[in-house]
Amino acid sequence: MSTFVLIHGGGDVGWSWHRVEAELRARGHDVVAPDLPGDDESLGLDDYTSAVIAAVGDRNHLIVVAHSFGGFTAPLVAVRLSVDALVFVAGMVPLPGEAPGDWWDATGYRQAADEQAARDGATGSKDPYISFYHDVPRELATQALSRERAHPSAACMAAAWPLQALPHVPTFFVLCTEDRVFPADFMRRVVAERLGVVPDEIVAGHCVPLSRPKELADILERQTQQRRPKLQMADHYDAELHALHQRLRAAMLVGGADRVLDVGCGTGQTARDAARAAAQGSVLGVDISEAMLERARDRSAEEGVSNVTFERGDAQTHVFQPAFFDLIISRFGSMFFADPVAAFTNIGRAARPGARLVLLVWQSEERNEWATAIRQALAGGATAQPTTGLDPFSMADPDVVGAILGAAGFVDIDLADVQEPVYYGPDAAAALDLVRSMKQPRDLLARLDAPAAERALIRLRELLAAHQTARGVLFESRAWLVTARRARA
Repeated sequence: MSTFVLIHGGGDVGWSWHRVEAELRARGHDVVAPDLPGDDESLGLDDYTSAVIAAVGDRNHLIVVAHSFGGFTAPLVAVRLSVDALVFVAGMVPLPGEAPGDWWDATGYRQAADEQAARDGATGSKDPYISFYHDVPRELATQALSRERAHPSAACMAAAWPLQALPHVPTFFVLCTEDRVFPADFMRRVVAERLGVVPDEIVAGHCVPLSRPKELADILERQTQQRRPKLQMADHYDAELHALHQRLRAAMLVGGADRVLDVGCGTGQTARDAARAAAQGSVLGVDISEAMLERARDRSAEEGVSNVTFERGDAQTHVFQPAFFDLIISRFGSMFFADPVAAFTNIGRAARPGARLVLLVWQSEERNEWATAIRQALAGGATAQPTTGLDPFSMADPDVVGAILGAAGFVDIDLADVQEPVYYGPDAAAALDLVRSMKQPRDLLARLDAPAAERALIRLRELLAAHQTARGVLFESRAWLVTARRARA
């Protein structure tokens, strides 16, 4: 499923997409079609972009689609959010430094429109039912006209388009062959010169979202299938941690009849590995994300691992069978408890006396290049702000770890230093897509204006290219392999 972000053209509102929206939703997609700010001559493209970003919220798998004047806003969205594809529908394709008000002269529009008008007697007509809505049902055209607003603003038309280049995302164009606003031959030339792509063509006028919604939805769906595959975090996480996982796996020493608890199991790789080793035993994976658990269940079924189950819950409060488990494991899933002593005390009650505990946790942030380098690249010359919210480095201090586990009833506590690279994809392009899908980089870029986001992405792209090796994009990491036992009395 994709999320289609539909950006309307000049004078329009999100309603102009409602027929396409219905088509896409019927096919299982999510759709966002915001009203951009209108009737305020002081607002500019950054205000329009911010309105789109606010409407998108935390959605992902974004396909940004721009109709007509929306072509000036859509690329600005694509540098501040991680998008899978960018689509212009009868769209105005901008150039760096070109003010929207100058687009008409810069593209040679007036001559092209006059020549087409001489041939068809309709192009450029002052009657919108002839020029804009000639193939739209009259009732819909009348509704569209009743919703018109003063958009774009005078400030927007006068300001130079701020990016140095169009964003590096798969880009498509839908050309309307009966367009009486932007003649087809004129647009073919503009698309070739400014995008360098071959457009998809549809027999329709300028307001194709109203006149040909099914046909347009068909094209948009087909284009999403043509976009470059992207690494998704949930699917990529196991590959990212492969070297670290091998160290954890070797330390687990799962017995053939062991009963194992995997804390913060995610999509279940550690749980499945433990289940294979505990052929006569069982494994329970616990995580707060139902989406992750669904993947874990599906993968276990696909791999034929039947002695593993998954439950949604917070291990700090989850009700476990007391004194049941022989082994507690966690791969970077135990650093986020609101009250770690209470959490490990609860986990400890589920462990039989003498049961083993094996955890991987991150060492301090400054020892983990993957955390510091990416954050600094995005921050540029500014001081990189430390992470906020959930802290993946909360168990970086060995004394803190010892105190938490000791207070929770664990003994024989040991921390071993683990240095292994983390994998961010086969090449810099894939790694860039991956990083942009992560919450903290995504949130940071969304807060920047478009030029600052563009500069941050250039720095990030250079960083990832510098870390590309024959084995992929690698960053250094440091972790603790924590082992302990549940006290016997």
